[in-house]
Amino acid sequence: MKRDPLRAALLLAGTLLPLALSAQSYGDHDQVLTIGAASFRGVQGAARTIGDDGYFSDSVAGTFSYYDAPLPLPEGALIKQICEYVNDSDPGDFEYVQTYIVAVKLVPGGESPFKTMIPVTSIISTSDIGYGYYCTEPFTYTLQSKVDIDGDGPIDNVVYYLEAYVPYPSQNAISFGGARITWARQISPPPATPTFGDVPASDGAWPFVEALAASGITAGCGQGNFCPDAPLTRRQMAVFLSKALGLHWVD
Repeated sequence: MKRDPLRAALLLAGTLLPLALSAQSYGDHDQVLTIGAASFRGVQGAARTIGDDGYFSDSVAGTFSYYDAPLPLPEGALIKQICEYVNDSDPGDFEYVQTYIVAVKLVPGGESPFKTMIPVTSIISTSDIGYGYYCTEPFTYTLQSKVDIDGDGPIDNVVYYLEAYVPYPSQNAISFGGARITWARQISPPPATPTFGDVPASDGAWPFVEALAASGITAGCGQGNFCPDAPLTRRQMAVFLSKALGLHWVD
């Protein structure tokens, strides 16, 4: 738990964007996704009261509600930490805000709906600190759109949300301002069997070559080979880079 006067001032001034992903970049370095309170919507129509500071709380006396925001991260994103912004200024109360990632199975006909919290991603406010933020301990969790999320055997299509548990403030003392997520891109795991005969599993570049093949960036040089030591022309480089970055579309 930390106080963050500068961040609180920005939020109070209304300058924190509801969804700040415009500075997206590639590479395996850490990146930060900020999701403001305005991006969260009440589950099953739960109401909320938004203050002048942009923070919100449950608006129905004596209740608590859940609020979801889409998690716009790419397939395979490695989540490393979640922090929640809370304003809690009533000494001695027992109210808290909890934020975490939920996975939701996209249900085809005949199957049961399924939604689960990812426990390692959960953070709970614990103190009366006024404007401040709370962070999880560092962890690692990979977002996968196709995984057996309910443990019944078949692979499911899955979408992810950031969910917040927010109570009604009994003395107008607690509210939720949003969250930030630290994450990084990572390459996909290689298949059990190498795609190319000249890039075996013992080759240090094997996972990287397989990631290029799986994403459609390369089909090799023919006859089941990749030709890993062949020179690359500028024409080939242009094809590789354009496919890899999805040019010229904006991320």
